[in-house]
Amino acid sequence: MDQRIFELGLSVEATSLYLLLCPLAEGGAALTRQNVMSYWNASPAKLEAAAAELSVHGVIEQNDDGAWEIRPSQYWAGSSLA
Repeated sequence: MDQRIFELGLSVEATSLYLLLCPLAEGGAALTRQNVMSYWNASPAKLEAAAAELSVHGVIEQNDDGAWEIRPSQYWAGSSLA
């Protein structure tokens, strides 16, 4: 988990989704909506909105299989390294 996530000014839901995705990815789980919904406490609509927000900021992207991938923080919009 990159602490710079807190510098992007994201919504609580988007930040929460990032915090959920990181350990799943580190554990080798595919970051599919189905896998994530097993742990997500809000509605599917809020999951989609959070994912869209992370995507707009370049934090995640969708791969060819439809799963999300976390991008390195130097590619995040709003990062001082971008």
